[in-house]
Amino acid sequence: MRIFFERRTVRDLQQTIEDAIEDGDMSTLRDDIVEMFSDEQVEEIERRLDTDDFLDFVDQILEEWAEEETEELLDLLMERLGEIGIELNLETEDEVDDDDDDLDEDITEEPFDEDDDDDEDDY
Repeated sequence: MRIFFERRTVRDLQQTIEDAIEDGDMSTLRDDIVEMFSDEQVEEIERRLDTDDFLDFVDQILEEWAEEETEELLDLLMERLGEIGIELNLETEDEVDDDDDDLDEDITEEPFDEDDDDDEDDY
């Protein structure tokens, strides 16, 4: 199963994590993480878990997290979901900008040069 969060959702989550770090309010963070997932996604995750309890799963992730870095929590969430066969895709604005830069470089890297065509020009 694959779960995809759009940039806006990821930005909201990142802000929520940063607020939780500042305020020390992990219960609100847990609730916000749970609300990001649809009922169908939660049901599928619970089906794959040994405990069948998504809230406990999120609590375990939060307990494992060092409560210092936003990216660390996102990585941990992706890793733990991956362990039960669920791929979580997070598309952040920076990654989209990097992809666009790579695309621009690929387009302009080697322009077509007609002088290199030796088929009929060398008689």
